[in-house]
Amino acid sequence: MDAPMDRRTVLALLGAGIAASRLQAMQHAMHALSDNSAKYELAFFTAEQDKLIDRVADMIIPPDDVSEGAHAARVSYYIDLILANSSADAQTGFQTRMMAFEEFASQMKGKPFLALNTADQEAILTALSVKLPKPSEPEEHFFASMKKLTLAGFYTSRIGLINDLGFKGNQVLGSYPGCQHPPGTH
Repeated sequence: MDAPMDRRTVLALLGAGIAASRLQAMQHAMHALSDNSAKYELAFFTAEQDKLIDRVADMIIPPDDVSEGAHAARVSYYIDLILANSSADAQTGFQTRMMAFEEFASQMKGKPFLALNTADQEAILTALSVKLPKPSEPEEHFFASMKKLTLAGFYTSRIGLINDLGFKGNQVLGSYPGCQHPPGTH
């Protein structure tokens, strides 16, 4: 028998665009992904699309001295799982915006995003980030969606939640020390 879903899980999945009829299957798939991501099989993206999603996510949350980054957290698998369990309209919209993103990269730099060097990839994302408060073009919406999905995927992963944020579970803390870094060092 499947474990019941808590309210927080249901709201997070619905907020990510999961079709209500797919909630139970999605919960099962999320547990399987977190238990053994090495055996995950793509359900929505092609292998090439997964490389693109993985690269963009890893540029949004790159590895550094504090965190392993979005690639290590397998954020692209999370996004694949979200979209595989989303409505047909959400899937079509994401695919359309992803193609617009690739076309934007080709127009701006003459090559598909993954064929560009890091500096050119950064230039593409920088150009799109300017429009983030109010995206209007499909490629801008793609980048806005990628930021949202990357943050959700990363901070619900063990790497993001436990390793990066230091979440200690549901417990009462005696004090709240706040940030321990000197100002300006983040």
